[in-house]
Amino acid sequence: MNSNQFSIHQAKRLLKKELDVRQLKTDIFKINPSLSDYSGSALWDLFETVQEDKLTHIVFGKHNQRGYGTFVSTDKRLIFIDAGNDEIIFKEVVALEDMSSIDFSPLTNIITVTISSRVIEITLDHPQYGLPFCEAVRQLINNSRKINTTEVTAILDLVERLGKLRQSNILTEEEFLQEKAKLFSKI
Repeated sequence: MNSNQFSIHQAKRLLKKELDVRQLKTDIFKINPSLSDYSGSALWDLFETVQEDKLTHIVFGKHNQRGYGTFVSTDKRLIFIDAGNDEIIFKEVVALEDMSSIDFSPLTNIITVTISSRVIEITLDHPQYGLPFCEAVRQLINNSRKINTTEVTAILDLVERLGKLRQSNILTEEEFLQEKAKLFSKI
């Protein structure tokens, strides 16, 4: 590769990407040292898959339908990546908001993810990472479902104002109830 092929801007982008990939490898090693032997091309593929997300946990195991691979948790989704020949062959993606539950059984070494249409089971090679993986995902789910008290207060203030508009006959009872229902649906 000739360095004259790239502009300074392109070279800076490539260097930043290289640093980001190295940081991802460091993050993987901190979370799960058993995965520190990711090959260069597989690491780049993983980076391309999760670069817009924040990596929260990662484990290796056997998917109940897909075979062996890496199960990645980010701040937005779970991703199962097939353990192909140094490249990502298959990705199964589950948005966190689509999950009903995630559990780990130390007796069977299985992570069970329940979504509306089916159950995914991952049998772990290194079971010591199962509970931390599930706890990290549960924390993300709980944080995303928490009601923001500031938003609730603002909504209650709006309902109170709507009540005053109803009392002043500016809104009909039906209009008041419709608007109130819309606001409460946001909580």
